[in-house]
Amino acid sequence: MTIVKYLTAAAVACSLPVAVMAQDAEVKFWLEGAPNNIQGCIAADSQFTREHTFTLKGGQAEVSMPGNIHVKLKSVRANVYAGDFELGRLNLHMIVDLTPTPKTLTVTEKNLGCKWSAVRK
Repeated sequence: MTIVKYLTAAAVACSLPVAVMAQDAEVKFWLEGAPNNIQGCIAADSQFTREHTFTLKGGQAEVSMPGNIHVKLKSVRANVYAGDFELGRLNLHMIVDLTPTPKTLTVTEKNLGCKWSAVRK
């Protein structure tokens, strides 16, 4: 290998940790219930209408919610993360999309069809 190839390989190797760190993110969201949510879901508004924080660190994604609730999310495609969780009797699905501007967070109830959505604040 020539010296140029060694230097090129070293430069690429050194830039990898920087590329991973550049992906880390923290985004704050405030959710709002859909106007057509049924009463059973409106009762959960107090939980959802407070600040939620999406954190991506070292490739691990999570949303922290009021009440010390942490929802682990998995990458479903580039810059989109999703996860399922239960809150009381609600069976919920959460999606964070970092692609659009502003970034979005959506929570849907799988059985009742209720929805809360937010944009970055």
